Amino acid sequence: MAIKRISGRQELIVAHLTIGYADPTTYGTAEAAFDLPANAIIAGGDVLVGTAWNSATTATLKLGDAADDDRYTAAAIDLKTAGRTALTVTGLKYLTAGTLNALIAQTGAAATAGSARICIHYYVEGRAAFSQG
Repeated sequence: MAIKRISGRQELIVAHLTIGYADPTTYGTAEAAFDLPANAIIAGGDVLVGTAWNSATTATLKLGDAADDDRYTAAAIDLKTAGRTALTVTGLKYLTAGTLNALIAQTGAAATAGSARICIHYYVEGRAAFSQG
């Protein structure tokens, strides 16, 4: 049996969100960050801490969904350290539309500075924007 090629192609869809230290409604509670359509598969992404949080003890971020609050962050990302962290890609296909949630937590005196950008790359299985081959 020959491999069945599929000629449908699509670009990666990129979504990004910048979160500042004052944005979370409640630290320690997951909040909706991105809406995903049914059949979406995360193919990559990153978190870039541009301005480190200055909370007294810790400040962390996890990115996940309703079933697993840290599905895309192998370990909580340290928001007190500026830099880039690649997301952990799992290959999970969302069978129904869903939401990715950001959970930001901090301990000690609250931050008065800090900013991070979350960027996700995904495609939608079964969608085709053009064909090739």
